[in-house]
Amino acid sequence: MTVPHGRPVLPGADLAEEHQVLRATVRKFAQTEVAPRAAGIDREDEFPHDLYGKLADLGLLGLTTPEQYGGQGADEVSMCIALEELARASGTVANACLLAKLQSEFICRAGTEEQRNRYVPDIAAGRRICLIAVTEPDAGSDVAAISTRARREGDHWVLDGTKAFMTAGAVGDLAVVLASTDPAAGPKGLTAFLVPKSPDGDSTKGFVADHKEELLGMRGLATAGISLGGTVVHDDNVLGELGRGLTVALRSFSNGRIVIASLALGLAVGALDAAVGYVTQRQAFGQKVSDFQGVQFMLADARVAIEASRLLIHRAAALKDRGESFATEASEAKLFASDTAMRVATDALQLHGGYGYTKDAVVERIFRDAKLTQIYEGTNQIQRVIIARDLLKSAR
Repeated sequence: MTVPHGRPVLPGADLAEEHQVLRATVRKFAQTEVAPRAAGIDREDEFPHDLYGKLADLGLLGLTTPEQYGGQGADEVSMCIALEELARASGTVANACLLAKLQSEFICRAGTEEQRNRYVPDIAAGRRICLIAVTEPDAGSDVAAISTRARREGDHWVLDGTKAFMTAGAVGDLAVVLASTDPAAGPKGLTAFLVPKSPDGDSTKGFVADHKEELLGMRGLATAGISLGGTVVHDDNVLGELGRGLTVALRSFSNGRIVIASLALGLAVGALDAAVGYVTQRQAFGQKVSDFQGVQFMLADARVAIEASRLLIHRAAALKDRGESFATEASEAKLFASDTAMRVATDALQLHGGYGYTKDAVVERIFRDAKLTQIYEGTNQIQRVIIARDLLKSAR
């Protein structure tokens, strides 16, 4: 698969030919391989290992990973395009793909060369599933409030704590764990660790997966809590500098907001696809449902919000590709695209009438999936705080 390499993309500009080829390639894969499986993945709530392997074969798990670590070396806009097309068919499959992207990027940015070579190629190839273990039962958006501790004992570290709602927590074999190495220092005492999964349930050898969560939507992601109890981690698995874990994690969240926004965009497109298909076929009062002006207004509003979301997303991605500041723009994209996904999914379900409220309707699944995009990677209330602070900063 041919991918773009570092070519700047301006918001509103036509996509490069390579981006168009990428979109067509991923769209075909999503339509032929993912869409037929989407309802079953949601119903059975099982991680789609076979599709995950196919994502790796297509180069999507390592799409933005540097070539020297087994990736494609594509730009951020490429990832946005790929995730939109995947999420158009299945939010779960898109989410699995973006997890690999974020963890590889985290390790590439904060890790040593030895750590990059040890872990990243396996993530890009689908041989290793990595998760980021930050959220705790009592610490979600307030990352600085985490209570997991790492204490020094001789030549190693010992970790104790519990993490909650870990995507792929039940199937992952490596976790980036944020823990406090200096509780007195507060946020400045957090450090990231690379922790493998325990091979036999002995928590001293690695993290142990707790029960798998039963989620409203995004089912099939094997979301679970993990436990650390006397878990021994050596210095070569410290990720980045001691006490710099929060800074690295916050950067990862900004990266994550771009790809979560892309996933939300794909869900919105999928909901609009379903709505248009339904109202152009359904008859009511002697005419097609699509002939009613009120229905047309709903479809038009959805179309405009989707296009605006895409522009916000591609702007944030382009800024990142150019090495410029993008945190606020990522929050704007995530906020707008996820609210759009929820609104479009809600309207699409409404347009389906009673059928939309059944498990047979695609929009019912999209409706449930869309809600999560307003919650994770920083709730939309947190995004509004970030955006407002940036706005007011220049007024002081």
